Amino acid sequence: MTQTQRAVVVGGGHNGIVCAAYLALGGVETVLVEKRDVLGGPAGSYEFMPGYRSAVTNSPGSLEGRVTAELELERHGLKYVKPSVTVAQRFGERTFLGFRDRARIAEQIDAFSSGEYERYRTLIDDLNALGTATGLSLWKQPDSIDAVRSRLTDSHQARLFDEIIDGSLHDFLENRLRADETRSILTMLALPGTLVSPRSPGSALTLLMRPISMASLLPGEDDSANSMPLRGSVGTPIGSMAAIIDAMTAAAVEAGVTIITGTRVDHVLKSPSGVAGVLLSDGTTIEADKVVSTIEPSLLQRQLLDDPDDLVPGFLAPKPKGAAFKLALALDGIPEVPGLPDDVSNVDVLGSQIRLARSTEYIEASIDAGIAGRASEKPIMWAMIPSIVSPGLAPAGRHLFSVNVWHAPHELGAEYWNTHRDEFVNRCLDVLEEELPGIKNRVVDTSSLTPIELEEEFGLTGSEITHGEMTPENFFDRRIHPSLADREAELPGLYLGGSESWPGGYVTGAPGRNAAHAVIRDFARTLAET
Repeated sequence: MTQTQRAVVVGGGHNGIVCAAYLALGGVETVLVEKRDVLGGPAGSYEFMPGYRSAVTNSPGSLEGRVTAELELERHGLKYVKPSVTVAQRFGERTFLGFRDRARIAEQIDAFSSGEYERYRTLIDDLNALGTATGLSLWKQPDSIDAVRSRLTDSHQARLFDEIIDGSLHDFLENRLRADETRSILTMLALPGTLVSPRSPGSALTLLMRPISMASLLPGEDDSANSMPLRGSVGTPIGSMAAIIDAMTAAAVEAGVTIITGTRVDHVLKSPSGVAGVLLSDGTTIEADKVVSTIEPSLLQRQLLDDPDDLVPGFLAPKPKGAAFKLALALDGIPEVPGLPDDVSNVDVLGSQIRLARSTEYIEASIDAGIAGRASEKPIMWAMIPSIVSPGLAPAGRHLFSVNVWHAPHELGAEYWNTHRDEFVNRCLDVLEEELPGIKNRVVDTSSLTPIELEEEFGLTGSEITHGEMTPENFFDRRIHPSLADREAELPGLYLGGSESWPGGYVTGAPGRNAAHAVIRDFARTLAET
C-alpha cells in the first residue's frame, strides 16, 4: 500500500484515535480531525475544578486487550494498578465486593441466598457458551438475528437466545436467581446509563456482550480482561482514563498520523465517484480517498453531508435520547465505606469502582423516571476516586470523587437544567450520604456537567453514551442500519467507525479498529483491480 492513499478520520474520541492509528500502521496517510482542543472525548482529560483533573469516563473495564496489545499501549506509557477488589455495590448495611478471587465472590453471593452462587455461575456459563454458539465476533461483520438463530441447533441455547432477544431482563433474572442483590448486580451490568426498562423486550441483550468478546479471542490471546468476574475493571489506569487516550495518541503519532485539534470538519466533500475529502471550519480543504466518521450519525447526516441519502437512502438516523449527568466532588479525605471485611480498606474500594443502586426496585424506579422524562429522585451512580491511584489528579491533601449519574433526561432542556442543576446535585449528595455516611462533611467543592453540557462539550447527542441504545432493533446487523453492517455508507468512501457501528458503545476500541480494517481492505481491493 502506498502513501498516496489518504484517509481522514472525523472525531478524536477513543474510536477515532484507534482507527487513525490502525490506518497509519496499515500504510494509509491519515489525518485525524477533532473539534475540541484535546483528544479523547469523555475518556480524555478534563479539568472539573482548578487542580482537579480526570476523565468523564471512569473505568476501562470494556477496553479490548487486542487493541491494547496491537497498538502497544503499555509501551506508549499505559500502566495499571490492579487492586484485589475490582468493583463494589452497596446493599443497605452490606457492601458486596467483586474480588478477583472467585471463591470470595462465591462466599458473598451464597450469603444472599443458599446455593445462589451455583445458580449465578450456571447463568454466566450458559451465557458464555451461547456467546460462542452465536458465531458472532467483535471483529467481523455481524449477522442478522435470524441468521444467528439458525445456527443455534442446541435447543437450550436457542431458548436462551430467544429469551434474551424477545423477553425482558427482569424475567430472565427472576427465573434464574433468588436473591434481589444478585439480580441487582447483573441489572447494573446490563443497563448502564440507558433509558431501557428492565421489563422491556430485549433488555437483557448487553449481558451477551462479554460472552461475544470472549468468543472473539484468538487461540492463546490474553483472556484476563474478558473473563474478569462481574465485568469489573481490568485495573485502574495510572493517570485516569485519560492515560489510555494519551497512550493511544502516542501510538497514532508514532505510526505517522497527522492530528488536527481545535478545528471541526464542516463538510464531507464529494466527487462524481464518491468521497473527495473534507472541508474544515477554518476553510482548509483536505483531499482524501476515504473518510471515516466516528461522530454520532445524526450529527454526521445533518451537519456534514450534502444529502442525508449519502448515509443510507431514505433513512434519517434518529437522535439518541439519553440521561447522563456528571458530578465531580473535591474531597478533603477518603469517605468511609460501611460493611467492609477487615482485610479490605476504603482505599481498596474507592480506588476501583463503586456502584450505588441498592435493589432492582431502586434501579427500575430510576430508569422509569428517566423514560417518563423526569429527573430521578434516587439516581443510579457509578463512582470512584481516581486520585487514590493517581494523586496528581487533585491538589495535595485533596481527592477527586468522580461520579457518573443517571437518570437525568436531556429532553428536559437547557432551561430546566440551568434552573434545577443545584437541586439535582443536592439530590445526588443525599443519596451518597445514605450510602457513604459522612461524605458530605468531606466535600469542599462541587462541579457538574448537565446533560446539555455533556452534549455541547463532547458531542454526546442527547447525552446518550453509546450513539444509540444497545437494543435488538439497533444491534447486530441493524447497528445503525442493515445497509451499514459493512461500515460503508451509500456515498462510496464514507465509513462509520464510532459507537454507532458494531459492536456498539463503551470504551472497547473495536468499532475504530474494525473501520480501519474495512478501509485498508477496500484500498487493497482497489489496488488489486488496477
